[in-house]
This record gives sequence, C-alpha cells and structure tokens, in this order.
Amino acid sequence: MATRMMCVAGATASICGGAIGQVERTPQRLDTSIEVTPVSIARAIRTESGVERVGDWIPYGGSHTQRGPVDELVFDCFNQTGDCATGSLWYFGTAYCNGFATNDMTVAADTVIPTGMGRVDFAWYWSCGGFGTEQCVIGVWTQESVPCDLDSFDYSGWLLNYGTLSCNPGGYYYSNVDISSVGTWPVPSTGTGSYVIGFLTSSGAALATCAQPMLWGTGDARGDPTAPGTQGPNQLDDDNPVDGAHTSSECYTYALGYCPPLGTAAAFWGERGGDPCAAFDCDGNGVVDTRDFSCFFNLWVPKNIAADCDGNGVVDTRDFTCFLNGWVACR
Repeated sequence: MATRMMCVAGATASICGGAIGQVERTPQRLDTSIEVTPVSIARAIRTESGVERVGDWIPYGGSHTQRGPVDELVFDCFNQTGDCATGSLWYFGTAYCNGFATNDMTVAADTVIPTGMGRVDFAWYWSCGGFGTEQCVIGVWTQESVPCDLDSFDYSGWLLNYGTLSCNPGGYYYSNVDISSVGTWPVPSTGTGSYVIGFLTSSGAALATCAQPMLWGTGDARGDPTAPGTQGPNQLDDDNPVDGAHTSSECYTYALGYCPPLGTAAAFWGERGGDPCAAFDCDGNGVVDTRDFSCFFNLWVPKNIAADCDGNGVVDTRDFTCFLNGWVACR
C-alpha cells in the first residue's frame, strides 16, 4: 500500500511506516548551476488521490514583490553558508529518478508562524527523456506530518510552471520563487512538519519522465548554530518504482557521513523576531483568552479573509485548526 502523490489511475492511500532503509546510492557533487524563473504559478492541493489545481494560473513576473515581512530565512537546507559550505550541491547521477520527495522541517525558533512563508529556494536535476526538452512543473507543499509518518495533506501549496526546459543540461536547475504578493506556504502550527517537492509535466497533470531533487543540509548540521531551522535524517523518496506513490520501502536515512548530512535542497523565507502569539490576539487587547476564540470564530463562520490563519488564501477547516492550535499554545 502507498501514499499517493500525483494524478495517477488507481490511486490509494496508506501509511509510510515500516523499517527505514539505508540509501544505497553514492552522492556526487555537481558544481554547475542554472537559474530559472517560473512562467506562471497556481495554487494546488494534495489529496489521497493526487494533485488538484484549485486556482487559475497566474503569470509570474515583476508584479511579484514582497507584500509583508517574509524576507528572512526561517528554514535553510539550501543556502550555502557555514563550516561545510563548498559551493556545490549533491545528487545521485543522471540515471537516478525520484518523482517526489518529502523531508521534515523545523523552522527557526523565533519564526512568526501565522505570517506564513512567502519565498522558496530549491534545486533539482532534470533528466527527463535523456536529451531534448520537456515541460517542467514543480509542486511545493507543506504539511504537519513528518517522514516516515502518513502524509497528513493539511495544507495547500503551489504549482510552479517553468515551461520547457532542456534535459541533462550539464548542471542542475535552481529557482528562488517569491509568491508573497498572492499567497504563502503555511508554516506547520508547532513549527515542525514537512515539505514536499514533486516533479511534474503537462501543466501538472502527469509525472515528469525523470527528475530528482538536489541535496544539501540544514544550517545547524553544517556547524553554523545561527543558521535557521533543523532537519532530521529521514526522507521519503519516490524511486522504487517511480509511480507517484510513497511506500514503506521508500523511507530512507540520509545520515551518510557527509558534511553536511544530506536532504532535499530547499529553503523557505518568512518573518522572524516578532511575537508569534500576537496573531492569536484577535480582539487586539494584548491578552490571548476566550474572547479571542470568539472573535476568530465570528470571522471564520462567514469566511472573512481575516480568518485565513494558515495564509493559503482560502478560509476553511484548516484555518480553524491552525487558530485553535496557536490559541491553545499562547494562552
């Protein structure tokens, strides 16, 4: 049984439990990088049966400027600073294919959780059919669960359409994507959860022929205690086989003795240094109490956008859970 990721016939859902396997592949360093920018973006959700686009495609361009204080690193498994910085990322060679990866994340302790994360940096190797070109769409989501637990499918995310990219271009692609003018990625309510990066084509309707995330590690693991966020050693891959599903045999430990310990290369940007409980003081009287719960409930019932606790642009039951968790923690 499997936890299904992509829009594939016969989708089923189960847990990703069982033994954690050791990666039996040899990481290789890759120094050449190629920056690309999305052509368009769209909000999308993950369900047990696949990926569903829930918003129109929005052209990505100069109009995407910061709408708020989401310009500080809150989780860093991509930006290369610290004792182990080499200027390189790692991958498993051009023949390796990984349909999507799920890795855990714990954001910086002073992250303002309700603000959300408005920018993501990540890198991938695009093998596709060998040579030629293939349309590249990448899905990025966050959720409450961590590998190798059952995917919780808590939050919506975004599809990033890069148009047609060259296959095996001699280096890895990377992208720094700021969506803060139109939405955010929710921060897990406790500060710990996971992020998902999936490789798609045909405007997000099918799995890419072959791709894989590039690999790096979190800042604290690099010997830099000031770097934001932490990450454990376990990662879920879709490689045995590549079918849009995670199974118990695809949960691996990436504690391979490298510096840094490896994992999917990704970083998220948000707000740090504020009072994370301020967002749960709904009535603004400086105290988080039962009146704030009533205040939020009165906004949430008519779907007032002010009740969009998780910052995904939609007011639904996930916002109620988001506010309840924060309200309980801040009382």
